[in-house]
Amino acid sequence: MSGDTKKQQKVYTAREVATLLAIQNTTVRKYSQLLEKAGYHIHKNELGHRGFFDKDVIVLRKIRELIKHPDMSLDQAINAVISTVGEDDVSDRDTEELVTYQGTQQYEQLLKQFEDFKEEQMKFNQELLKQIQQRDEYISKRLENRDRELLDAVKGIQETQKLIAASEEKKKKWWEFWK
Repeated sequence: MSGDTKKQQKVYTAREVATLLAIQNTTVRKYSQLLEKAGYHIHKNELGHRGFFDKDVIVLRKIRELIKHPDMSLDQAINAVISTVGEDDVSDRDTEELVTYQGTQQYEQLLKQFEDFKEEQMKFNQELLKQIQQRDEYISKRLENRDRELLDAVKGIQETQKLIAASEEKKKKWWEFWK
């Protein structure tokens, strides 16, 4: 491609790269620091913020893919990627299409995951609400039964007290009768 197109190439922020690669911002920063330590150049503005070109995104994606292998450490992955990456290894056109395609694909996957999660959450919430309503009904019935039994017990005590009072009254009258 021409040099003019290279100058107009999109520069991604760390947050955009994290979204494209489905990793955390801190992971992008960590990988970038390790790449820079190994001699790889990542563009920084006057404030020290990193700007990632398409080739940088692909390098980070390769690292991410390599460390998925159980025998590959992060340092080994970085060294492997740096040894294979040159300035002109991947054409701008290929990277732009790859990033756009995979970015769109990841966005669609994230959107589907979000929709699936939302649906699962709604089902969970409905089930939880159903359980809460059942528990409330159970508690209400138990409270009604308890209240009824308590009132019956109080009435029984009052009736017993009346009977005791009445029998004491009869005792007094009976003893007074014989006096």
